[in-house]
Amino acid sequence: MGSSSKKIGKGLIWTVAYNIISALYGFISVPLLISHYGKDEYGLIGLALSINVFMQLMDLGFNNTNIRFYSIWLNKNDKTKLVRGFKSSLAFYGLIGFLNSSILLIILIFAKDIFAIDATHTIILKKLIAVLTVSAFINWYSSCFDQLIKSTENIDWIQRRSIIPKLFQIIILFVTLKFNLSITLFFAFTTFSFLIIIPLTIKKIKSLLPFISFKPQLDISILKEILPYSIGIFSFGFFQFSFNNLRPVFLGIEGSLSDVSDYRVISGVIGIVSLFSGMFLSVLLPSTSKIIATDNKRAFYDVAYSGTKYITIVTAMMCFGIMSVSPELLDLYVGHAYKNQSYLKLVPWLNLWLLCMLSAHNQAISSLILAGSKVKAVAWISAISSVTGLSASWLLITHYGIGGVIYGLVLYTSVQLSFYYFYYWPKYMGIDSKVLFIKSVLPYLVIGSGCYFIIQLLPEAGNSWIDLLYKGIIFILIYLIASLLSLSRQDRIFITTNLIHR
Repeated sequence: MGSSSKKIGKGLIWTVAYNIISALYGFISVPLLISHYGKDEYGLIGLALSINVFMQLMDLGFNNTNIRFYSIWLNKNDKTKLVRGFKSSLAFYGLIGFLNSSILLIILIFAKDIFAIDATHTIILKKLIAVLTVSAFINWYSSCFDQLIKSTENIDWIQRRSIIPKLFQIIILFVTLKFNLSITLFFAFTTFSFLIIIPLTIKKIKSLLPFISFKPQLDISILKEILPYSIGIFSFGFFQFSFNNLRPVFLGIEGSLSDVSDYRVISGVIGIVSLFSGMFLSVLLPSTSKIIATDNKRAFYDVAYSGTKYITIVTAMMCFGIMSVSPELLDLYVGHAYKNQSYLKLVPWLNLWLLCMLSAHNQAISSLILAGSKVKAVAWISAISSVTGLSASWLLITHYGIGGVIYGLVLYTSVQLSFYYFYYWPKYMGIDSKVLFIKSVLPYLVIGSGCYFIIQLLPEAGNSWIDLLYKGIIFILIYLIASLLSLSRQDRIFITTNLIHR
């Protein structure tokens, strides 16, 4: 893959750096904010974000679609189509931004009738939605900027730049706690922090692609070319997105604000895994789009088998590593905010969710699927698994609280993996699922679970910080040594060349 491999390597390194900062912010901010504002009031942030996150469905699959087509046009040096495509995206996202703001305004007006919360919390929720209403248009309109930069494979620059607003959010958190800012002010400053990087993004685009125009203009012929693929991606993403983001809404309806806060606590920890496992898809997509466009079979199967192996190593380390110290982690995370060690009730649900997160080992193959055009079957299984998982969640919440949505996740994950392993990968992609699992996945599941059970045998120090550190360090050392010994000489050379010696 040549220079693409090095760009992927640099992109991964800076993505890891950004994700570490994001994970630390999420890990620190959630318990501090729960302690500062209280569980119910903090739960309003989760509710407001859940409402607006669902509006991202209006993207209609254009995010991955644009990256794919921009990459192809750049590879073919078709500047005319690239300019027309980008201008059309500006117009499209501008319209979507206006629609998003309008919908949020309607929800704001009728919030009292929609949500079963008291009058005081309704007033706060309305203010939070008002912030989202203002930011929605700007956020949508500028979203295609990053898509264009990603298509040039400059993922590392995007991640370096993205660190700036994240550091600004850390400052906002400190100021909020120090000067007791209202939850509305905290939310507003945090939400609008992305504005400070827009000038840098525009400058970068002009330096990379000086011929690009920022004048929005819909081009019907371009839309006709990319729309069929976009609809396929949207069909696939709609149900997956709904499943991921309706669960906290279901908890708010069938459960309580306390359940929503519990969900936010666990998802804050899961977010660490999601950041690291999910980074591979966005980093790989520009390169896999070129692989599909040039029909490079060797690179295709390298990504499928070797890519899955490397992603599984990272994912298994994260999932089993956090499982090994989950009681200590939750104690340090929210122990002071949960009375009588009630946080311990979340440990089994956290561990079960972490086991489901192991399914992220398919990110390399998913990038190949999104780079191609055969997504109809994937859209169907996404619909089936999402409806099944959400239905189970809705029915089980009243009996198990937050556990209901975790059981729904188990069902969702099982349906998805069964479909990919037994049908889609072998039939549509020529991938031997048995070989893939045995050589690229199973060794690291065995290593990870073995390390987890070893950690459970270690004595307790009686201090959560000490237990977390010494158990975590021992887990990482054993896991990395065992994983390194399992790698072939070729794998070690590849990692050294593309990640260490950049």
